[in-house]
Amino acid sequence: MHSPRTDIFEQQYKAAAAEGALYELRMRLLADKVPALQQSAYGEKLEGVEELIVGHFGSTLTNEEATLLKRCRQLRNKILHCDFAAARKKLEELGANPQHGNVKRVDIRGLSGREMMDKISNVRANVVGSFQYVGASPASAGAVFAWLIEAAVAGDLKLASDSFARAAEIIDRLAMIS
Repeated sequence: MHSPRTDIFEQQYKAAAAEGALYELRMRLLADKVPALQQSAYGEKLEGVEELIVGHFGSTLTNEEATLLKRCRQLRNKILHCDFAAARKKLEELGANPQHGNVKRVDIRGLSGREMMDKISNVRANVVGSFQYVGASPASAGAVFAWLIEAAVAGDLKLASDSFARAAEIIDRLAMIS
């Protein structure tokens, strides 16, 4: 589905996914650096690595930092699996206050050309029932692209990138004291 019109959304997704992947790499590098955690660094589910890191460094982490690490691992999973509605919920749990992008989804299946034009006119006029706000509706089959646009327009992907970067800074600090 590559097109110049979708590049901006894909680039935002790519940036968030890259920050999430880098966060995972830093967690695994930290685990690999600490002899007591080395066995978990490779092949273990990220949740197990995160739990061991939090347990090992618990005295140097605030409760907020430990929660951030956990939520970012969960957020990373949601972003990488393109579950943008669930990612928004994780951002809310992080206190990021995501906003709706006001992206509209319109069902034009089975409509004639004239009916489509009428429906689009109604959508432009914000006629109730002529569309659904993507951010106010549950994620469903056939909505991945709509949610990608919603997540990008609303700033969710940028918020995710920023959250991953903050969590990676915590991991970097722990690496300096290990």
